[in-house]
Amino acid sequence: MIYKITVKGAVQGVGYRPFILKKATEYGLKGFVRNIGAAVDILVFGEEKIIFDFTRMLESEYPSGAFVLSVEKTIIDKAEYVRYIDGLSSAFSNSNSIHNLEEPLEFMIIDSKEVDLSSELPVFLPDIGICDDCMSEMLDDSDRRYNYPLISCASCGPRISILDKLPYDRKTTAMIDFEMCPDCAREYKTGRRLHAQTISCHNCGPQYEIKYLSYINDSDDNTNNKIDIINIIRNDISDNNSYDSVKNAIKLLENNEIIGLKGSSGYQLVCKPVNEAALKLRNAKGREKKPFAVMFSDIDSIEEYCFVNSKEKELLKSSARPIVLLNTKESFDYEVCKDSRYIGAFLPSVGIHRLLCDAVGPLIVTSANRSDEPIIIDDDIFIKEFTNTQVQAVLMHKRRINMPQDDSVMYTCTLRNGNTLGLFTRRARGFVPLPVYTSYSGTSSRILAFGGDLKSTFSLAYKDKIIPSQYLGDLRDYGVNDNLKRLIFQYESLYKFAPEKIVCDMHPLYESVRMATEYSDKHNLPIYKVQHHHAHILSVMAEKGLKSCIGVSFDGTGYGVDGNIWGGEFMYLSGADFERDGHMSYVNLCGGDNASRNAKLVKECYYNAAGYSEKVSAIIRAALDNNINVFTTSSIGRLFDCISSLLRIRDENSFEGECAISLEKAAWEFAKANGSSDSEGIYRELNCDILQENDHFIADQLSLFRQIEKAFYQDEIPANELAFSFHMALTDTIVRMCQLIRNKRGENKVCLSGGVFGNRLLLSKTIDRLSDFGFDVYVNEQVPAGDAGISVGQAYYLMLKEE
Repeated sequence: MIYKITVKGAVQGVGYRPFILKKATEYGLKGFVRNIGAAVDILVFGEEKIIFDFTRMLESEYPSGAFVLSVEKTIIDKAEYVRYIDGLSSAFSNSNSIHNLEEPLEFMIIDSKEVDLSSELPVFLPDIGICDDCMSEMLDDSDRRYNYPLISCASCGPRISILDKLPYDRKTTAMIDFEMCPDCAREYKTGRRLHAQTISCHNCGPQYEIKYLSYINDSDDNTNNKIDIINIIRNDISDNNSYDSVKNAIKLLENNEIIGLKGSSGYQLVCKPVNEAALKLRNAKGREKKPFAVMFSDIDSIEEYCFVNSKEKELLKSSARPIVLLNTKESFDYEVCKDSRYIGAFLPSVGIHRLLCDAVGPLIVTSANRSDEPIIIDDDIFIKEFTNTQVQAVLMHKRRINMPQDDSVMYTCTLRNGNTLGLFTRRARGFVPLPVYTSYSGTSSRILAFGGDLKSTFSLAYKDKIIPSQYLGDLRDYGVNDNLKRLIFQYESLYKFAPEKIVCDMHPLYESVRMATEYSDKHNLPIYKVQHHHAHILSVMAEKGLKSCIGVSFDGTGYGVDGNIWGGEFMYLSGADFERDGHMSYVNLCGGDNASRNAKLVKECYYNAAGYSEKVSAIIRAALDNNINVFTTSSIGRLFDCISSLLRIRDENSFEGECAISLEKAAWEFAKANGSSDSEGIYRELNCDILQENDHFIADQLSLFRQIEKAFYQDEIPANELAFSFHMALTDTIVRMCQLIRNKRGENKVCLSGGVFGNRLLLSKTIDRLSDFGFDVYVNEQVPAGDAGISVGQAYYLMLKEE
């Protein structure tokens, strides 16, 4: 019997063809396997029962890092077989006469085929962190790849960041620039590195070299010492091999200097986690207060500094190698993590990371960019940007990086029932470009969604897949804006994707809306606009395949259909449509964009709205009274800022969400001191009045504000206790509002989304309480709850609209 088997899923770049070769040989089958762009094509000769067993095995077994969506089997006759191999004759690299055979003599891997991708959005793999086998080889002084910093195999290494085009082969990646040595060429044909497209070694692969950058601070008392250090390092170079450069970089790190590092998917800045080095790094990046992430050699090293639960360990060790926000056990110097209760910890994703950490200990490893600008991937741009800064040198290699990838950032949320969720703050390297799958056939149109402005992403959607881009940053930054345009072009080229519909936010002043409109006009395509908080909830629905729900969307800002700034929304969604069944009450704020930074200003606006005008400065009162730069908002993000300032916890957001993070930290400190109890009598109970206007429900923010103000200033309740009380009051408000909407709509499913739900305390307590009242609760687990998930929701809107 002759069967053609097509396997769809993440089956390129993970050693899938070698896996098929091994399995087919074990089953005694003859034939061929090749990549066909969006899938893998297998032609097999054998007995029908054996082929049936082989096909069933393919549905459940696959290499690490792969996943299978479907296995399709079709019987073909001899005539079809002849036509098939005649069409493939150019793909057989090891026999010129194979197509003259009635059947192949063995099972073999043949060259990939370039196919028309217009009928399918292919699943391609993200960059894969170094596997255990490669790590063992690199650390084994008897192995020929001992200390080779860019070691990889068929199961690990860069993928999307070095891809030129599909299908994935060495010749379609940046590895085409490196000719395999005889040893690697032999390994490429057999064993663990069979058809490993990134195969390389000390003799033939990309090598590290150190380049010194000019920086002498004449006002620094240690100038002469710095010169001595650099001279010693330069004179110590025995030859120009990769590890000599690494050793000299290590000496710089040991002396509290900063180095640049070209990783697999972007440049990074590296230094020891000590005050002296961290302060210089903050100066180089222009990053005043945001915590740095710290890389450790292994889990044991992480557990010296952090508490690590089983879910966190699973995330840390996964092939994605994300940064995971862990509760601190032992603190680093203050300038490393500042006031954060978490350490952003992660494990090496590339061999060079492990070599540096083993030699120096834990290291700050952060993206090489100025704060809020895109990560750098170009050698010349890095040197131009960081020469004459406090970055002393850079470890570089000559492999091209085609697509930049920041580190992904994740955290866990543990519920009362013992379940622990793994959630995203940032989705990038290790996860992009894996798609979000909807649970039905989806759209017949090719959709390009432009997302929002903060934490920008875009998404491609077709049929049952939505492919979100990596995190890009704030579109108000020119570099991020330019990066968005460039990456859209790259994705369209890579996926052979020609959009037919455009979708974006509805904010009239968003850069993403301007860019979407320009794209729509240029290509004469229809454009659709989706309300910001509607898109937040749709992003959860897309992940879970839902068609209706109650949506609770809490964030800082989003343009509402009434022209006001929304941010505390309760919706009912059915199909592509929504109705705003409730919201937090409106408050007038002044200061425009400054309100998102100045929590003290926001607090005074709340005082004014609550009737305490004597506690409001004359200039703010005048602005509010005369409607100067005033906007009306239901934002929960601004409410968090207000309460943070009211309780004298923090008055300013030097980075997004800083006040809210500090308020959550204070609440956790109270919970920890009181056994994390939320039972009556442990804390001051507060409530938010809920008003009804016709068939609409309004939760009165000001009633909650007045209660907290009185409890803190008159009753002298401690700030930490009131911070916890505030979180519990919001949880209670969400539950009561959802009950009212359930009574009205008969809907039991609740989706929670928006940046405010990055707050673990609020999220866990809300899920627990809603579950207590019989709700089915859903949250974002494949994309962030914040604005980086917006583009997925926008794409899903058009999917539902087409249904």
